[in-house]
Amino acid sequence: MEGWTLVKRPKRIKRRFGGALFLIVLLILSLKNYSIVNISTNSNPFDTLVRINFILPVHKESIKSKITIIPEIANTPISYKINWLSSNTMLLQLTQEKGPQGQLLTFKIDNVPTIIPYIKKSVQGSVRPYAPLELSSETIINNVPSCGPLLLTFNTPVDPKSLKKSIILPTPGHLKAFEFSANGKNYTDYSRWHYTPKKPFKNEATYQIIIKPGLKNLSGSILEKQYKIAFSTAPKLEVIDTNPSNNTKSVQLFQTIEFTLNQEMAAASVKVVEIKDGENVPGKTQVDRKTARFQPARVFLPDHSYKAVLQAKSKAGESINSQLSFTTLDMGKRLWVDVCLGEKHTVTVYQGSKKICSMPASGGRPDAPTPLGYFYTQDHGYSFWSSRFGEGATYWVRLVGQILVHSVPKDSQWKTKEEEHDKLGLPASHGCIRLDESDAKWFYENIPRGTLVIIHT
Repeated sequence: MEGWTLVKRPKRIKRRFGGALFLIVLLILSLKNYSIVNISTNSNPFDTLVRINFILPVHKESIKSKITIIPEIANTPISYKINWLSSNTMLLQLTQEKGPQGQLLTFKIDNVPTIIPYIKKSVQGSVRPYAPLELSSETIINNVPSCGPLLLTFNTPVDPKSLKKSIILPTPGHLKAFEFSANGKNYTDYSRWHYTPKKPFKNEATYQIIIKPGLKNLSGSILEKQYKIAFSTAPKLEVIDTNPSNNTKSVQLFQTIEFTLNQEMAAASVKVVEIKDGENVPGKTQVDRKTARFQPARVFLPDHSYKAVLQAKSKAGESINSQLSFTTLDMGKRLWVDVCLGEKHTVTVYQGSKKICSMPASGGRPDAPTPLGYFYTQDHGYSFWSSRFGEGATYWVRLVGQILVHSVPKDSQWKTKEEEHDKLGLPASHGCIRLDESDAKWFYENIPRGTLVIIHT
């Protein structure tokens, strides 16, 4: 019996010690995680009071850096003030300065040090302030897009089910709360609603929406009066002129494509496609009020058919898709020259629609630009010397006035200026078109007088 008694006593001590340790740990966890939170809202819906009893006294000086306030709708400015009622009880006043009232506000207070070492307090909760429900949208709205949406705005988030029961729409359609992204998160704003008709409204027509009393918001407020919203739709967006006209023949090999509409545009794009092979023509679209212009980045090929497609939206939100077709000038087997002074300067020679050769070139510098447009080759000569610039060149062909196609300049020793030759492909001349000497010789010998030359950027 003595042996048995000596063995059992330590186990009882361990059990008692273990139970006490468990109670201590439980007490510490309770002190760490338990706080008393009371919430009250003022008559002013923009202010909310949160009373927090941490149970244990906390270090007041560190509390501000531990508080986070998260509004239901991103980017709503929320400020707060702290008033200490005792060493362990604080009053947190939340103030919403702008944005829809009655949002769900989430507050977090993380790891506030207490007077007991290693015990830190954390509190989290949420509150939705009471807000009287009102309609914020104008009761008369003009220029609504025929395909919608029409935006309805309230001063506070409304209950989706209640809205669908309380609204009378002029035509069948969809009601959807406004959705957006901010800071990598998706949000739904129940104070703003899009009404989109199943079938487009008639243009330049008037409609009415009725919102009946009884509509509820998410804080429990009920709409007390009826609202009527009258809205008129925007005029139809139409093309009133194009250049060239649809199905035009013998269109120039380099020209701007224009669409003129009956209204100013908010945005537009023009795409030009070669009909036979479906190849896109590179270029840029510019919008000037009611006109959308497509500036090609290269020439159109002779005797080819193209399709220009316009997609545009008016400032009122009306959309249009329109297109035209045209066929370019037939050059037969005649030679013609494309001089492109874009990102890279080149001279390309064609016979009809067949490319013969392409060579690097240098057009005028920004302070002495090469004239753009349509020209025809004139007289030509073997060489010239310019005392004004102190340099000369070989194999020149005149385009207009003093604008020539010629070799890279030569110095007074009649040697090619290598530093200028290295600039081929870039703007470098006084306005002429420079070529490598072998290319200039080929151009001089093979391009007859009266050949069409198109210069563009």
